[in-house]
Amino acid sequence: MATPTNTTKGPGAKAWLIVLAIFIAGIAMAWTQNKVLPVIGLVQVDLNVSAGVAGWISGIFNVLGIVLAFPAVWMVRKWGILKGGVISIAVTLVGAIIGFFAGDEYMLLASRVIEGFGISLISIIAPSTISMWFPSNKRSFPMGIWSSWQMVAIAGGFLLTGSIIGPDAVWKHMWIVSIILLVLGLILFSAFVRTPPADQNFADVEDTSVKVSQVFKYKAVYIIGLGGVGFGVAIMTFATWIATYWTNAAGLDPAVANSIVGYVYLAEIFTAMIGGWILTRFKGLASRKRFVAIDGILYAFVFFAAYHVVDMWAIVIVCILYCCLEGVFAAAMWTFATQVVPDPRLAGASTALFSMFLNFGMMLGGPIAGMILDATGGTGWGYVAIVATVAQLIGGICFATLKLHGDEETEAEILADEAKEAAEQKKLDA
Repeated sequence: MATPTNTTKGPGAKAWLIVLAIFIAGIAMAWTQNKVLPVIGLVQVDLNVSAGVAGWISGIFNVLGIVLAFPAVWMVRKWGILKGGVISIAVTLVGAIIGFFAGDEYMLLASRVIEGFGISLISIIAPSTISMWFPSNKRSFPMGIWSSWQMVAIAGGFLLTGSIIGPDAVWKHMWIVSIILLVLGLILFSAFVRTPPADQNFADVEDTSVKVSQVFKYKAVYIIGLGGVGFGVAIMTFATWIATYWTNAAGLDPAVANSIVGYVYLAEIFTAMIGGWILTRFKGLASRKRFVAIDGILYAFVFFAAYHVVDMWAIVIVCILYCCLEGVFAAAMWTFATQVVPDPRLAGASTALFSMFLNFGMMLGGPIAGMILDATGGTGWGYVAIVATVAQLIGGICFATLKLHGDEETEAEILADEAKEAAEQKKLDA
């Protein structure tokens, strides 16, 4: 494996073109994943299914994200990022087409499983590709751009659904948009995404000379994973229930509450990118990590405030803080997920492991808050606030304690880290 040395030189136009192609393809995939959210009520009525089945139609992706995250690493190594990405988008497209023709809940669920396979794969391929083209000290900005892929889709879904489904409220129009976006994403990914030359490859995730299982020996992957669980619980508590809180406790019209959620995620598209750019301004891993840890802890208290304020001016302030703080944290977590291992060839594996933990937390967030509300007759918003706050506090604390690796490290420091890890592993084995 060649070791790139030009970490001070800015990435070329080709690298940024690849980021743009990945980003557009990611938006298409995220739209496919989230297109159900704004029309779930229509789907439930049209197919005559229970709320539980409707929930599975919406949330099956988190389960697939847990199950398929790590196998995706082997798929990337076998196929490479170009072939793997094309397969990922093509499979998702097939699922979307099947979903468009679905006449019952069984066919629709099957289509969502197929879509979920493709999206689980792209969520590993995209950050791995960025890691290959960008050195770690310049990786935060493109990762910040990538981290907004879901935000673009969620915001678009909440804000554009009314126009898309039309006056007759045809929910399958959301699937038509999905198919169009996926075709565009497939074309762009096929045309532009490539593996960098060996002397410009900063994290060769396609290299098979190092075993993927090596990632399990580093403590930092579990620490950031625990932080991912906490973050996942917190954000899904917000995304799933905050509009309901604003409706019930603050007296907002449901349409207004949903629109606010859409605008929050619309704003996060920009704050994630800005957050990623800010992180590149920090010189040294320690200062960058300290900034993110402080951001994550402050972010936790925004969750607490979110479920206590009822005045519109206070809701606006909470939403602004939420956008800004989550934007930084989201950009950082995908960057740091590639830096918790000393060998950059394991960046794909560490990202996959983090994604698995994150999806687990996201799967738990909505149901935990829902059970609290069921147990309290719909009035336990204070308990929901505590759960979200504690979960995100765990995320912030985990990020504060991470051992990161990157371009600021010397070869001697890397060797010392590896020796220390080996000694600790030897103690555990004994």
